[in-house]
Amino acid sequence: MKKSVKKLLAYLLLYFGITILFSIFMIGAYMLPNYNIRGHVAESLAQIQEEGTGTYCPFFDQAGAMLDIHTDALILNIAQAKGMYEDQSVVQKAFENSFYEDESTNGVSSLTESINMPTNNHEYSRYWHGIQVIIRPLLLFFNYTEIRYIFMILVFILLGITFSMIGKQLGTKHAISFAITISLMYIVLIPISLQYSSIFIVTLLGMISVLMLYKMKKEKFLGMLFFIIGAFATFFDLLTYPLISLGFPLVLAVILENRKGKKVSQQMVFIIKLGILWALGYALLFFTKWIIASIVLNKDAISLALNELLFRVNGNETHPVNRLDTLKNNFNYFFIPTAKYILIGIFIIWIISFILYRKKLRECKLILPLICIAIVPYVWYLVFSGHSSIHAWFTNKIQAVTLFAILCLLFEVIDNNRIGTYINKIKRIEKEK
Repeated sequence: MKKSVKKLLAYLLLYFGITILFSIFMIGAYMLPNYNIRGHVAESLAQIQEEGTGTYCPFFDQAGAMLDIHTDALILNIAQAKGMYEDQSVVQKAFENSFYEDESTNGVSSLTESINMPTNNHEYSRYWHGIQVIIRPLLLFFNYTEIRYIFMILVFILLGITFSMIGKQLGTKHAISFAITISLMYIVLIPISLQYSSIFIVTLLGMISVLMLYKMKKEKFLGMLFFIIGAFATFFDLLTYPLISLGFPLVLAVILENRKGKKVSQQMVFIIKLGILWALGYALLFFTKWIIASIVLNKDAISLALNELLFRVNGNETHPVNRLDTLKNNFNYFFIPTAKYILIGIFIIWIISFILYRKKLRECKLILPLICIAIVPYVWYLVFSGHSSIHAWFTNKIQAVTLFAILCLLFEVIDNNRIGTYINKIKRIEKEK
């Protein structure tokens, strides 16, 4: 009993600590001088206008490769920190996250008009907008194009670390699974989108953290780590594909846990526990922002946010929801014909390898756990159908969790030792010749 109470207190302290940290981050970001920031936003307009909004698909003529220029323009719009009225306090600006919008046009046009507007006319208090903690300091010195370049370097450094750690701790086969998966996510485009980069960076840091905990034999902190990952997903993400921040680290954790000889039932409990803790971190910090915004702004931000949440779940008369169509559209956006051909080729090679070098069934304890993880994205689509239907061109990337789990599963049922024995046999024959 005492142990449970101590654990609960630890999570409460973690929750309050994260809330205070996020609040300090946001207020600190909005305390920065605005002159250079607004100057670099204005300097970024040419690039934003050139790419337009809603249809820009660099390199690939596929809807799933579309950049969210509209939201990037919104992020820059918010970064100007003009507030809803001229004498607004920094704290109010930090939790209101207002922007200027001309509802008759798109996000890029609204950003263009906002340059000459003294104040904003719309608030966006239901999200934390943690991306501003990174973007506003960068905008002191760089414009949008230059920030993309910095994000590209950061993302690929983190990818290199992640690949290296997966290869060393799980083996080359799982590093290959990860490479295939992120390739189908159009990895070359993620760093040039402010909207897409933030949640991907959170995911990579989450994966690195999981691998580090196992390397240091500190797995007892996994629960807290997943709570923290969920919280940071809420802080930085604007509801793009946040589930990858759960799915990717969870796949790694399950594979590493399996290597300890855990039973299938134990692994299932492990998945449920970490999933719940991630969801608590995600949902609690989401709701906390609504409460803080309501207090600071003296308005009912909670009701506004709940109305939006209901829309994300069920849609409305303008955007009616058909859950089967939502599943179908997201599937087709992610698994384009070329991807299907590649995956079919991989599957054929796997079938041959499985026939020749499969493990015994009793050794394949990961089948059910990884299949359960692979199903989760489709549960998300069914629950948040309103959002997943309208934004299928980027929500489809949640299925990267499905692909990563399945590819890891395919590799896990192949016996590496038998392949190694076969290769050594061929080498001996070659030497004898």
